[in-house]
Amino acid sequence: MAVSLSNNAVKLYSLSTGQYLGECRGHTSTVNEIAFADFSSPHLLQSCSSDGTLRAWDTRTFQQVSFINAGSSEEIFSFSFSGESNLLAAGCKSQNSVKCSKLQVLLWDWRNKKQVACLEESHIEDVTQVRFIPGTQNKLLSASVDGLMCIFDTTGDINDDDHLLSVINVGTSIGKIGFFGHDYQKLWCLTHIETLSIWDWKEEKLEADFQEARSLASDGWTRDHVLFPAFFSTYDYTALF
Repeated sequence: MAVSLSNNAVKLYSLSTGQYLGECRGHTSTVNEIAFADFSSPHLLQSCSSDGTLRAWDTRTFQQVSFINAGSSEEIFSFSFSGESNLLAAGCKSQNSVKCSKLQVLLWDWRNKKQVACLEESHIEDVTQVRFIPGTQNKLLSASVDGLMCIFDTTGDINDDDHLLSVINVGTSIGKIGFFGHDYQKLWCLTHIETLSIWDWKEEKLEADFQEARSLASDGWTRDHVLFPAFFSTYDYTALF
């Protein structure tokens, strides 16, 4: 189990015993997202930060094994690896000056760490989430504080004009997204005001809208069993259905 801290470190614990194992240090600003790699690389932990970097760590040695620097003016809020290609996507904000910022989805070929695309015309506020859609041929979904979810085709020479497939308007600032269901056609979206909506992303259709997501998720809880309420955003929302 990995936990990011306010001192920019990532600490690791045994999931079975809770024992502290060690920590990974290198980020110089807020760590915004962490994720373990797939089952083929069980000892690889990945992270992104407001320091403009994406890093990979070996959890056996707690040492950095890979590093991508998007630039000192970038803040990286989210990242996702494609299961169908060699692409790595990141949701960013580029702060060029005090009054000028660009909201971007950046893509790299993770093998050679070469940036292959910069999408900056689809969102007007911070890109809070990027996720490659499981089981699809290189489709990427981005979500933003502007309330929009954009779906891109990431094959070929990627650009905003030709590769933006569809836009879903949630109507309020988006915090987290995820996929579930048969062929991962269903999409859940948690907003910063803690509403939860369910979408068929292929049809761009709203299927359910829960205005009181926190109370629905916690109806069966008692005070004795709620140990880590701060982890609400990682709740398995598929359990509601």
